[in-house]
Amino acid sequence: MKRAWLALLMVVAVTLAGCAGLGLQNEIDRLMEQGQQLYEEKKYDAAIDKFGTVVTKDPQHWQAYLWVARAFIAKGFWSDAIDNGKKALALAPNKTEVIPVFAEALFGGGSAALKNGRYAESVGHFVEYLKLEPGNARAWLNIGMAYLGQRQFREALGALSQGLASGGGAERSELVRGLLDGGLQAFSSGEYRSAIDLLKEFLRYDEKNITAYLNLAKSYWASGELANAFDAYGNVLKLDPRQEEALRFLLRR
Repeated sequence: MKRAWLALLMVVAVTLAGCAGLGLQNEIDRLMEQGQQLYEEKKYDAAIDKFGTVVTKDPQHWQAYLWVARAFIAKGFWSDAIDNGKKALALAPNKTEVIPVFAEALFGGGSAALKNGRYAESVGHFVEYLKLEPGNARAWLNIGMAYLGQRQFREALGALSQGLASGGGAERSELVRGLLDGGLQAFSSGEYRSAIDLLKEFLRYDEKNITAYLNLAKSYWASGELANAFDAYGNVLKLDPRQEEALRFLLRR
């Protein structure tokens, strides 16, 4: 009799636990549906509250983190979007819908940081983004611009070159221009070797640019590489035989 009573208690306990679990799942489903509806209505704060309640009840609910990330993206709150996108990816690394949202958060965060002069933060976000989308030329361009903002000229050259190596796409002209701008900045900063490398790379794409040849020549001259300076000034005169600065240099020899 005692055994029968214990067995009955166990059945009741299991049944109650199942009902409780079903009730929790129903509540979570309801909250998710409400949150998504609020998101569609652009009521992002209210949606975040609903999804936040879900993750307090089920910390492994990756869909809730993903929807929170979407809502923060819509608000332009990039750090929060990145944090929640990262949590969703950690919980569901094989779910195809997670990566695009996390990538969007990283790209948005990197772009905002670049615009506001937070160059190291921008580089960090775009480096992580490129692990997800390695061939994105715009990301390589933005990394290059962030490195230039920090006067890290060699790193900028590497990033811009990677962008061009990926094909460049619509950003090709901007990537090429970044090489020239970087070369001019490096020269102005006294980083002559970096200026030489950036300008030489630029001239691979625009071999008739007099400004690039002039600054390349001056960089060679400042570095003590007179023969190379002479060659660069010679290229200037091939493009414009009356270019005064190149003529003055040759008359000094």
